[in-house]
Amino acid sequence: MHKEKRAQLLVGFWLCVSMLASGVFALGYALNLQNEVLGAGLGMGCMGIACALVVWSRHLMPEEQVEDQHYSERSSESERETSVDYLDTGIQLIARRKWLFRLGIAAASALGLVALFPFRSWGFSPKGRIGLTDWRTGAQLVTTDGTPIRVDDLDPGGMITAFPKGFVGHDDIEQMGLDAIVVVRVDLAQLRLPSDRASWAPSGCLAYSKICTHLGCPLGLYRQESQQLMCPCHQSVFNVADGGTVMFGPAARSLPQLPLEIAADGTLVAGGPMSDYVGADNWNYGQNAKETTKKCSAS
Repeated sequence: MHKEKRAQLLVGFWLCVSMLASGVFALGYALNLQNEVLGAGLGMGCMGIACALVVWSRHLMPEEQVEDQHYSERSSESERETSVDYLDTGIQLIARRKWLFRLGIAAASALGLVALFPFRSWGFSPKGRIGLTDWRTGAQLVTTDGTPIRVDDLDPGGMITAFPKGFVGHDDIEQMGLDAIVVVRVDLAQLRLPSDRASWAPSGCLAYSKICTHLGCPLGLYRQESQQLMCPCHQSVFNVADGGTVMFGPAARSLPQLPLEIAADGTLVAGGPMSDYVGADNWNYGQNAKETTKKCSAS
């Protein structure tokens, strides 16, 4: 009996481990922690239930060897009665350990619930903002601390990261990743923009999404002599002088461009929304692009 009691406590321990690990996964998902934390939580949750089942089967289930004949025949009355007795014994074992059974149901339910969390990340975000930005006509370009960017702040060959005014700060940190743009200044004689974008670069100031269209890495290197933005992750190269077209690398789509205007006080403002869906291409690109076009038309 002492051995059985110890086995029951061990089963309860592993079930508690599973529920605790499920809680770690849920908390990590809610706080956007590293994938290692999520993987460890989900893995320990599964392992806890697996260990509990192993201990239960080895130490709490009745051990009985049953031999079957090689030929098929109807079981005898005594064999059927014996089978019923075994079933009753198993039911009685579960009934005597209601607390353990309920704990097992709770652990399995917790693990099943948190396993549904990742479905929230599929498709569009709750706000429907995947690929969409806060750039609208007249939005002022500011730095991370909210300082307006003036055209005189950019020297030829210079580069600065900007965001729309009113959408910077801790509360907007997640959306800032999509809103981020790279502003560069080139010689007007070097511009080769499409005709419909001729007015998008006042005084040679150009603005493009900071997010690479390959896998969403942030662009961090600007080559002044060749007017190229480079992705540090997979070396995709974009030409800023001709509309952000791809010159090299795995990216298959040009960088979305933001039309710029110079306000009366010399600050840079958006002349309209982004030219295209922002971020890496994905299976929802077509739908997101349509939504971007719809919002651009409404702006």
